[in-house]
Amino acid sequence: MGLRNPCAFKLSSCGISDVGLVRGNNEDALRMVEEHGLFVLADGMGGHKAGEIAAKEAVGFVCTSIKERFMMSDENLNIFELSSFSRLCIENANSWVHHLGQKRVACKGMGTTLCTLLFHEHSIIYGHVGDSRIYRYRKGVLKQLTEDHSLKNQLIAQGQVVEGDAIKYPYKNVLTRAIGTQSEVEAEIHIAPVTPDDIYLMCTDGLTDQVRDDEIGNILSHSPDLSSASSSLVKRANEEGGQDNVTVLMVKVSKQEHDTLL
Repeated sequence: MGLRNPCAFKLSSCGISDVGLVRGNNEDALRMVEEHGLFVLADGMGGHKAGEIAAKEAVGFVCTSIKERFMMSDENLNIFELSSFSRLCIENANSWVHHLGQKRVACKGMGTTLCTLLFHEHSIIYGHVGDSRIYRYRKGVLKQLTEDHSLKNQLIAQGQVVEGDAIKYPYKNVLTRAIGTQSEVEAEIHIAPVTPDDIYLMCTDGLTDQVRDDEIGNILSHSPDLSSASSSLVKRANEEGGQDNVTVLMVKVSKQEHDTLL
């Protein structure tokens, strides 16, 4: 019969994707599968809508794989089994997108970033490849959970670029890892505890290239709900130039209703 992914919290979510002010098409993709506590986001790259295909295929592959895993299971997976499976899903998504890029002439060389967020019991499993990000907003503090797989970050780590000067670096958006551009990729996967009132923000670099982290945190602190926060973030990115597609996906964690009665 299959099972639902057990989550100890009530989740509410909101996602917005905007083409921005410069690009002709939107190569970002997002998907919310609340019944399984799964949220996925991607930022595609490639000519003539190939990036759009890469992003949608990667997101769809991961969502289908995880939903089928729960449907086929008669017993709950533990957090470590699910973490390993999440890694496998991302890496298999890479193989699928790479295969499509080899098979279709118009899709040759296409790729995408990929972020996944999966709630399980009292924890999250989050994974990524590329420079789309996952943040956690907890008790007024915004923290970036993922680390960009970018040339800029690599050079900062090597001491060749000072972090404050990195925004001026001409190759700051060059990725060191992406989905689909190579036959194999290593996904980065982590497990972290969840607390009530956490807000998780997934976003493409169309937001983070235009809006600083401190401003993102300020918008979250002054927004009454996820919908207004998401709209304000997209609006702010466009006010700063809207140079790229901008996509945000937000998830708020609340206590289950029966827990509030205890």
